[in-house]
Amino acid sequence: MALILIGCALGAFSSICIMIPNDLSSGGITGICRILQERFGLIFSLLYYAFAFLILLVCAVTLGIREARKILLMTILYPGFLLLFEHFPFSLLEEKDIILAAIYCGVFGGVCSGLGFSRGYSFGGTDTIAKILKHKFFPDVGLSKILLVIDAVIIIASGLFFGRNIALYALVTQIIFSKVVEYVMYGFETK
Repeated sequence: MALILIGCALGAFSSICIMIPNDLSSGGITGICRILQERFGLIFSLLYYAFAFLILLVCAVTLGIREARKILLMTILYPGFLLLFEHFPFSLLEEKDIILAAIYCGVFGGVCSGLGFSRGYSFGGTDTIAKILKHKFFPDVGLSKILLVIDAVIIIASGLFFGRNIALYALVTQIIFSKVVEYVMYGFETK
């Protein structure tokens, strides 16, 4: 449980103290919340809570309670840490540095997700949306392909709202994120 708390804290720190101060975006629910935050001036952590609970409810209805239990803990903890870091604003970088911010967001976010995934938890984000879409509409399509399309659409949308460069930095963040998740889950061995 301690590693889950550390992971959630690192992920939330990454979003609130690195990504947002550097005007970056990302894939997943984080990217959707960034777009809505920027467009409508809404509070990032509350947006994330709303999406997380909505996905939890849809997951319980479509995939069952057993699957919903896997995301319940992260649906509560992770946005709680987001809210906490919003109340104690701090920026890791002394000045805006989009390249460093993209790298650090990928590393911290990857550690966060890797710790959760390695212990059997899920964040109930686009990975759960991909599971729902696969179950209901695309049973013959691989889960990773559905997830890739969802995240690509969110990153492209980020490009429309924040500019092409920010979308490209979001892509860099996603690549680093996925590699770090693999390292945390499987070590530095190639799989």
